[in-house]
Amino acid sequence: MFRLSWAIALAFTIALLSGILIVTRDLSITSDIFKDGVMQAKTVDKTTNDALTGAKELPPANAAINQGLPSVVGVLDSLTRADHTLGELGTQLHALGDALKSADAPLGGIIDAGQSATDQANAAAVPAEQIVHTLADADAKVQALAPLLDQSLSLGQTIDSKLRISLLFPIVGE
Repeated sequence: MFRLSWAIALAFTIALLSGILIVTRDLSITSDIFKDGVMQAKTVDKTTNDALTGAKELPPANAAINQGLPSVVGVLDSLTRADHTLGELGTQLHALGDALKSADAPLGGIIDAGQSATDQANAAAVPAEQIVHTLADADAKVQALAPLLDQSLSLGQTIDSKLRISLLFPIVGE
């Protein structure tokens, strides 16, 4: 009887020690998982703060774009008027050249120089017109970009609030 109770006591002791070892190992794993979760939460918090810092720069950029658009439109208008004026100047120089040719033969060289200037002025009108079109395209792109910047700011703030809430809950196994 004494041997049987000794064997039972030994079996219970071994079972108890095995249980304690299993619980200790599980606690160690849980502690490591928790520490990893804390590190991930710190990384998410830093990333969120960086995103918010970047999002705070969007409204000044949007305001600068909105303030700069009237200047761009003014430049486009000036270039359009300059193109029209250059075209009229070319026509008038050509008419003047014809009048001078009929008035005096020695003025032919001056007329040729005037014609060359007219050609150069007309040649300058084409790049000016291209600049006008390029600026108009840029204006359209800026108009399309402004709402997207506002939407990015809104999404960034939503992500930030959700990430801050998620930091309150522990990460459960992978």
